[in-house]
Amino acid sequence: MTLSKTLRDKVCDKLDITPRTLLNRIRAKCQAERVADPDVGLLLVAFDEAGINVTKPAYSVPSGILEEFQEHLRTRKGETPFQVPFPSRKQKKGRKPEPRGPALLSFKSRTPTYPHIFYNKLEDEINTAYGDQRLPNAALVLSRKLIENLVFNVLQYKLGPKMMGLYFDKEHGRAKDFSVLLDSLKNQKSAFDADQHGVIDKFLDLAQKFRPEANAKAHNIIEYLDSIAQLRKFKIPEMTQFLVELIHRVRS
Repeated sequence: MTLSKTLRDKVCDKLDITPRTLLNRIRAKCQAERVADPDVGLLLVAFDEAGINVTKPAYSVPSGILEEFQEHLRTRKGETPFQVPFPSRKQKKGRKPEPRGPALLSFKSRTPTYPHIFYNKLEDEINTAYGDQRLPNAALVLSRKLIENLVFNVLQYKLGPKMMGLYFDKEHGRAKDFSVLLDSLKNQKSAFDADQHGVIDKFLDLAQKFRPEANAKAHNIIEYLDSIAQLRKFKIPEMTQFLVELIHRVRS
């Protein structure tokens, strides 16, 4: 769990419970509402049970987690989510906008699109790095983050909370390692509809080549890409396309 101790302490104080009891409530909330991220589970407990405004700056909740939290509230039947206030970014007078480079991904404006709104910002960051010849490794690491989280979403939506152990490490409160997620997707292929098996096979074929080299570049400082052109061999748009389509078909 990555959220601030200030928020956790506030929830414990409001509900008059111990940190251990809070952890149990977060787990129960995640299971009841089919939420895999315990940080979102904490926000739900704080909002639903303790009546805390989790958007206050004092709680230092990252905007991506707030957006996922609000997206979850939006899916609840008969409940109107509060709007998370984000400061508007005004362009400084007299400063010309920087020219945009080529885009690697363009899924946030497509149908089907990403399963959560926070992916839009991640796509923007990937495209910013991809458009800068100096940042091939930043684009690769961010793309790995994108693919890994989308695989997590595929398993989350298809397998549900009863099989959470295949994609979520309950003991440490985080998603399983990328390699474990890929193995779970491969081993659970039979749980998907027959017409989805081909998409899974095509994705896994690309991912099994992508993961080892992406891991090496992310974790070993002496291994890195020399140019943006080297990034194209990983077929990142193709893998993203397979996963976005698969998530859409599983959810519908």
